[in-house]
Amino acid sequence: MNRVRGQLGQIWADSRAFRIILILALVYVVLRLAIHGAYLAMMLYPNSGIMGGMPEWTGAESEPMVPVDLQVYLDAAENLMKRESLYVQGPITRLEDLYQYPPAFALAFVPMAGMSATLVSVLHTLLHIGAYVALYCLWARIFEDQKLTRASRMLALTTPAWLVFSAFWSDLGYLNIYIITAVLGTLLIDAILRERLGWAILWVSLILQTKPQWAFAAAVPLLTGRRRFFVKLIGGSLLAYGAVIGSTMLLTGPGYALHEYGDYVRFLSTLPARFPWRGPEAPYLGYNHSVKQTMIYLFGDTSAASTLAMAVKLALLAPLGVVGGRYLMQGLHGDRLYSPSRAIELAFLLYLGAFIWLDMVWELSLGIALFTYLLATGEERWWKGLISAVFIPYALIDLWQLLSVGLLGMDVMDPGPYILTDPSIYVPMVMVVILVFYVVLLKHLWSSSSKGWEASIC
Repeated sequence: MNRVRGQLGQIWADSRAFRIILILALVYVVLRLAIHGAYLAMMLYPNSGIMGGMPEWTGAESEPMVPVDLQVYLDAAENLMKRESLYVQGPITRLEDLYQYPPAFALAFVPMAGMSATLVSVLHTLLHIGAYVALYCLWARIFEDQKLTRASRMLALTTPAWLVFSAFWSDLGYLNIYIITAVLGTLLIDAILRERLGWAILWVSLILQTKPQWAFAAAVPLLTGRRRFFVKLIGGSLLAYGAVIGSTMLLTGPGYALHEYGDYVRFLSTLPARFPWRGPEAPYLGYNHSVKQTMIYLFGDTSAASTLAMAVKLALLAPLGVVGGRYLMQGLHGDRLYSPSRAIELAFLLYLGAFIWLDMVWELSLGIALFTYLLATGEERWWKGLISAVFIPYALIDLWQLLSVGLLGMDVMDPGPYILTDPSIYVPMVMVVILVFYVVLLKHLWSSSSKGWEASIC
């Protein structure tokens, strides 16, 4: 972190343009936090008329409300305390009712279920802000510890982008756990780079209680020749997961816990078939930018569209299998081929591969760190231009949404809510960013197998 602070000071002193952009970004942060506070106040006090009150299509009543995703977690905690089912059993009609996590996650929210709406909303707002600051600081530490000086400088240069990054502000609005999970994923990458087995097991265990796809970095030791570390990590994580299930059974009753874990597995396996996909009849694609949703939107909710989506995903992921296989074979040679930058890039590639595979892709929370790293490691100007051209519009979606509502009012919002002027509901911008970053990383990893590559970016 000291190196990034020093870089920030130097860039501030040397560049007038940077000073202006950073000041504007900081002003936006202050304004955006004020708007978030007003938004929370409008939900917590719906009869107050703050910001014109809740739109009629929300069906809001006079009772205090918390942001929708946080409400899902609290409802799950209440259902668990009542020993009721945590998962939707029939067709899914409302995403707002969709609890997607294991029973242990609901158990963790039990202490908050009795809090007032105001207190729990404020606490989670502060938690999200703290998590995002931690995410920035963690990547600063990773770049500094691994002696990636160009990445440290780029982190300082891209600080304004971190401040306005739409995925953070969207997560803050819904009070989901995307940013918190990104922090856990980053901590896992850091523990693997440092070979801290105990910490790595802890982070994998916590990730498996939230969004299992974020455990992508657990495969990095296998691909970089750290096979013993990999086996111990997987074995320890499975034992820890078993301990979590055992603790949940102890606290909620073995019969109920086992039933809910069974429902959890069935829920995940049947979710794609029951998900409310948006087909050609929908006026726009929406915010799910997965390959499958895009295919269904273009061709309809048919078995042919699902088969096509699977074929597209397999075709996209085939190069990852080739590159991963190459590094797996190289890993047989042990430490001689290992480098921190290679491990980081493999982690990022696995992250993108996991999101290409998913059928629900709403965000790319770790994209800001990936953007920073790719700008630092890119040599050709066109490369940096391409990365910036796809990522910056995505990073600025929140600003565009805010301007739209500010200038056009609540009439620009559709149930969902969707902002009708938002280009990301018409074009799968998140998937475009994923695919461009994915291709760049594939090219980089394929060409970086020579021993001297790491020295060129340090």
